[in-house]
Amino acid sequence: MKCIFLYNPMSGKGALSTKLDYIKQQLQTKFDEVVMYQTASAEDTIERAKTACHEFDAILFSGGDGTFNDVACGVATQSVRPVLGYIPSGTVNDIARNLKIPRNLKKALQVILDGETVFHDVGKINDRFFIYVAALGTFTGVSYRTTHDAKRLLGRLAYAFDGLKEISNPTLSQIRIKTETEDVEIDTPLVLVLNSTSVGGMPFNKNGHLNDGRFDVLVVKKGVHSGILNILKLFILGLLRLRRSHVTYHFKSSKFTIEVANNPTWCVDGEAGVTGTVMIENLHNYLEIYVPKKANKKPKSKLFKY
Repeated sequence: MKCIFLYNPMSGKGALSTKLDYIKQQLQTKFDEVVMYQTASAEDTIERAKTACHEFDAILFSGGDGTFNDVACGVATQSVRPVLGYIPSGTVNDIARNLKIPRNLKKALQVILDGETVFHDVGKINDRFFIYVAALGTFTGVSYRTTHDAKRLLGRLAYAFDGLKEISNPTLSQIRIKTETEDVEIDTPLVLVLNSTSVGGMPFNKNGHLNDGRFDVLVVKKGVHSGILNILKLFILGLLRLRRSHVTYHFKSSKFTIEVANNPTWCVDGEAGVTGTVMIENLHNYLEIYVPKKANKKPKSKLFKY
């Protein structure tokens, strides 16, 4: 078996660069050939992931949620899609939390060496792919506006400081959602299309499912101060696992359109994505990923059907 290891030297605090020899040595206990590749940019990561699909049995990589999205965007375009292995080294690591992959380097490597694999749904928003979230509205630009230096210095607090700016000036959009069975128009400060249990490090969607072929779509209702209070309630009630129907419009769907005026930018897996009206589709069980091994043949997580 052959594998390639893609790593983002700028992810997190850059500590991974000192561990490369150790990582390669560990991977060589499972793979006959291990190629280490330092990515130069998001575009480079996407392109190398594409070509790697036809060269390797496994594509392994380290970085944050953005790096995971880059790899997925490359692999998802190919007819041959090798198994993926992930070592989280970003600031928030929502995807690692979803998959129960430890942030500890040694333990994350062990998942690749001894773990099992599951199939994971992939989202497509217009012509772009995403793994765990597509979002529009208040606070959604925080993740891609916050500078790398600020994230290295302050970690998650960097996001909080940036987000404070929007409390006094929330974004309010008029949208129209069309599914096979519904057609709804609503004013909203925030739309979340989720294939995830958490966003921004907050596990508020604990009943979410990662490979059921559908997305959880949460549309926050307009309320006090353009809906800021309802956004806060959404996260608090979600964390407490309480009903959120009085602050959100919630539905599940595998394919739908969201029409929106003025071409605002969507946040896609934490990065600036497409703009304006979007068609969103769930690609069921599209990627195979290493996850922690099941204990006593019982599922490690209820989030997967396997």
